[in-house]
Amino acid sequence: MQSADIFKKIISLLSVRPRMGGLEVSDQVLRLVYFDGKIWQLAAVRLAPGVMEKGKIKDDQAFIAALRELRLKMPFSRNKKKKMNVIVSLSSVNMYSQVFTLPIMQGKDLTGAVDLNVRMLSPVDITQTYFGWEMLGSDATGLKAEVAAAFVDKALVDAITQALYAAGFITVGVESRALALTRIFRQRGTGADINTSYLLLDIDNSGIDFLVIRKGKLYFEYATQWNSLTDEKGQISVAKFKETLEGNLRQVMNFYGQHWPEPIAAVIIAASAFEAEAEDAVRASIPAPLPVIRMTLTMDQEISLEWMVALGCSLWGANGASKDKEINLSGEGAIDTFHREQLLDFVALWRVLVPVVLGCLIAIAAIADNFLATTRAGITAQPSFNQQEAAVMAALEASSTAFNQSVALVANAESRIGRNYRVITEIQRAAAANNITLNHVSFQTPGVPILVAGAARAETDIVAFRAAIQSDPHFGTVNLPLNNIQGSAGSYTFSMTFPLSLGF
Repeated sequence: MQSADIFKKIISLLSVRPRMGGLEVSDQVLRLVYFDGKIWQLAAVRLAPGVMEKGKIKDDQAFIAALRELRLKMPFSRNKKKKMNVIVSLSSVNMYSQVFTLPIMQGKDLTGAVDLNVRMLSPVDITQTYFGWEMLGSDATGLKAEVAAAFVDKALVDAITQALYAAGFITVGVESRALALTRIFRQRGTGADINTSYLLLDIDNSGIDFLVIRKGKLYFEYATQWNSLTDEKGQISVAKFKETLEGNLRQVMNFYGQHWPEPIAAVIIAASAFEAEAEDAVRASIPAPLPVIRMTLTMDQEISLEWMVALGCSLWGANGASKDKEINLSGEGAIDTFHREQLLDFVALWRVLVPVVLGCLIAIAAIADNFLATTRAGITAQPSFNQQEAAVMAALEASSTAFNQSVALVANAESRIGRNYRVITEIQRAAAANNITLNHVSFQTPGVPILVAGAARAETDIVAFRAAIQSDPHFGTVNLPLNNIQGSAGSYTFSMTFPLSLGF
């Protein structure tokens, strides 16, 4: 079992569950959804023109300000230091996806075969992308397994996750809007049957999106952005909309018929705009027996369809994104940040719990000691007091002494936890300030040097981090040999040691 899995189990056993929401990021609007245990909390902020174009941030400060405004609309925003964990859908980002088949295999053979195919399918240099894959299903008769892979520009995702962190969000997962729509349809679509195939037509502020959903999984997506339909005045006519939709629908239906044998059960329309026009166009372009159904959601409250993408992301977070086998395009850096924040929250929780438990133990010890002293005095004052009763009292006193020793051990453990938390916090603060990703921190007692290993994009960040540790009065001289700095593919790894101050 990997260390990350062990850590997650410990967190689960101690009921330290991170708050998780769904966030849709598009060129036009930010939408945030969070289930507080009773109702779905919804918040949205519109982006000014030019802040983001085709999923790329053009104005960092305006984008971060909009994210902060969005966060302030949530009930928990009063705690400004507490960050919110989110699953993010990049609705305006062009994500390349592909489904491929493999012979049925398991374990390392499967992983190796998938990795080879994914690298061959990558539309650009694989080192410039974040990619992920998931098993769609298998055909026992044909002895084949279907695998879906997705790719996204690494620099674009990194820029967005960094902006989210600056605004008080931790990125746990990144996915395409198509996957989020598939999930909300599968889990909350009224009458959806995961054993059949559907064509889902989604129309929202991003454009027109056709999704082929088979057995609850996304197999194909065909999207048209609104900017390809606008005239010279930036307007979209109803005639142009219908013409484009009908043409796209015929293409998708032909593609479906060439690739899959089973018939489509229905065309589902999820439209926050042009709903009536879309239904008319669909009915005019498909065979009459094929049902055309307007999308409805099975929710405990009324929520409009424009929230479908953010809701789909939130459902992934509610199910536990870390253990779900769906595609995650967030990258290792974002996942490491999430685990680091969880660790700090865990230590902070026990910094509060340990003094409370210690106080209760001390109070119990005091009450027990007073009770035993009073009982002893009362018994010894009686004429019938004998040796047997004296032995019982001696045993009680021994038990009380052992209990008091346990309380002393708890007090010592509390002091060590408090010191360890301060050490981790100091190092993590210096690392964050100098763009350092911490991979390993090891320390035991003030007499044993602390070992820190990490990564950075530039050697200057490592030098700045060393200087920050060196200037901290809680630490001693930093030992960072040059051969401990290794560079590869635009990044640098390092390890260094330094002592902990005896007075820390």
